[in-house]
This record gives sequence, structure tokens and C-alpha cells, in this order.
Amino acid sequence: MGPLRGQRWTDSYAGGACASYFGCPGSVAGPSHEQKVNIMMRRWLVVVVLVLGLPAICPAQVKLVRQLKENSESLVETSVKVQQSLKIAGMNQQTGSENRRLVRAKSGKRDDLGRLRIEEKIEEFEAHIEAPTGKYDFDSKSPDAAGTSALEQVRPLHKALLQQPVTMVYDKDDSVSGVEFDQQFLNNLTPEVQVLVKDQFNTDNLKRAARQAGDRLPMGLVQKGSTWERTETTNLGAGQQLSLTAKYTYEGTVEREGKPLDRITYVIEQVGFALDPNSPLPLKLKGSDLKPEKSGGEILFDQKSGQIAEETQKIALKGTIDFEIQNMPLPSELELTMEFKTTRK
Repeated sequence: MGPLRGQRWTDSYAGGACASYFGCPGSVAGPSHEQKVNIMMRRWLVVVVLVLGLPAICPAQVKLVRQLKENSESLVETSVKVQQSLKIAGMNQQTGSENRRLVRAKSGKRDDLGRLRIEEKIEEFEAHIEAPTGKYDFDSKSPDAAGTSALEQVRPLHKALLQQPVTMVYDKDDSVSGVEFDQQFLNNLTPEVQVLVKDQFNTDNLKRAARQAGDRLPMGLVQKGSTWERTETTNLGAGQQLSLTAKYTYEGTVEREGKPLDRITYVIEQVGFALDPNSPLPLKLKGSDLKPEKSGGEILFDQKSGQIAEETQKIALKGTIDFEIQNMPLPSELELTMEFKTTRK
């Protein structure tokens, strides 16, 4: 899920046009509580959508170790589908998005300290978004084919990301030690949009996400039926964080296209939602009660290449989130479904 950039949001109401949730300069009395809630809800919804990537006698044991090879190249295709229903302040809003990206990863040669740099660059990107503010489509083959909805503010960012490679730096133990990413293009964003997306491009957050992905594999020897738990935190932007606790099970080996692969399944058992008190969103989080429903996934690991060959995941969340805006309660009901698939070619 990709973040926002571009010009100011505008929403029309029976009482006139109100620009941006930060204020309504055309109104002497200012927006009503209902208008403020509606503006806030639309902004929060879009952030979430864009937000908008896992024998009976002496059983054999294996150790699944990720291997990063020098002077290598690979293609990774990822597809994401999100459907969301949010009922807040009595208003129900439906949003959704789909995207597909193809990333080429190239590694160099380890330096004297054993560090390895791997450059990742988007080669193809397609996106479709539907929100209360309209529809948006992006295709890297024709990046300037713009529409007319307010979501067009996403387009300049998508175009910029096609030109912005990310370099992951790994230490001698193949643990992520740094992320190199030119963030100069963020300076071209409007101030209010910069506030919404800066967390998603923070190098510390990118490094943390990469480490979490690597830590999903078991630490030591495993055999069929071995289990372990991991908790991952996803940054949704604007101070929002979603944490998922999953139980992993090693299922043994399977054969796909003539290749032996180690199969890991997992079930998401617990979900948490947090909002930074300093979030730019005009609301406070009082509490949340989200439950996963039939959520989990499958990882296929290739020991020969030392990489995850394929991963599929489905996350279905349902529950309540209690917000507060200007000391007024703002209860909401959320149904969120996210489907991911990643394939290494």
C-alpha cells in the first residue's frame, strides 16, 4: 500500500466547499462537528487504504538460513488487495485498493567489513484505488494518464518512486544494518502531505520492517511440527501502527515445479492498533478491540537459494476502534481484509 502526496484535499458540503481538515477558511462560523468528523474520516480512510506488502524415529531436523549472495540478481513480484468497511459516527464508508509491483534486486560485492549492498528498484507498478473521493488508476507503462478524482494527488509520488531505488545494507551475518534511500523528493510534497507520509519513508522504520521479515524464519533447528511465535508491527503512516502476533508451524518439505521447498504455515492470533499521541490526525485513540478472522498464510523457502520463493497471506480483521475528537467520543466499527502474494522469479 502506497502513501499520499500532491495537492490539498477538497470536500464539498451542502453548506459550501471546505478545503482540508485543517480548517475551513471560507466559513465564518467554522465547520460543524459533523463536517469535522466527515473530513477527518475521509483523511483517515485514505491513509489506511494506501496504507497503503510472511517421522516417528529420530525425525530429521533442518535449519532454514537466509543466504545473500554476491553479484546476484532476482525479480520479486508482489500483489496486494485491500477491502475496507469503516462505520464511524454513524456513517459507513467503503474503500478498496489493488496493486502489483515488480522489483529487481541486484547485489554487489561484500566490502572489507563483510557488508553487502542490495539495490532494489521498481520496474513495473500498477495500482487501482476506490475511495469516497473517487477512483484512481496508475500504470508505470503510462504514468501520465491522469484522471480527475482527488486521488490524483497520489500520482506524483508513484512516478517519483519509479525513479527512487532503495539500497539495503547487510552486515557479515546477513542482518540488516542500514537503508540508503534518497528522500529529497519528499521536499516537493505539500507540508500536510509530508506529515502523513514521512513515517513510511523513515529509514529506521524501513530497516525495522526488513529485520522483521528476516526474523520470521526459525532461529534454530526445526522438524515437522515445530512451532514458534513472532510479533510484527506495520507502520500505516500518520502515527498509526498495526501489530500482528502469529504462530508459525514447520510443515516439512513440498515439491513445486520439480523443486523441493520447505513449507511454513502461520495463523495470526492477535491484533493490536496504536495511534501516536503526536499523530497529525485530529483525533485521539481511546481503545480498540480488533480480532483476526481466518487470518494467516504460507511461506515456501528454497534452501538452495537461501531465499523465500513464495509467500501468500490473508488478513481479515473485524472489531471496534474508539476515537476521540475535541473531547467528544467517536466510536467506529472496522472490517478490513488484506491479501498479499509475493513470488521470487
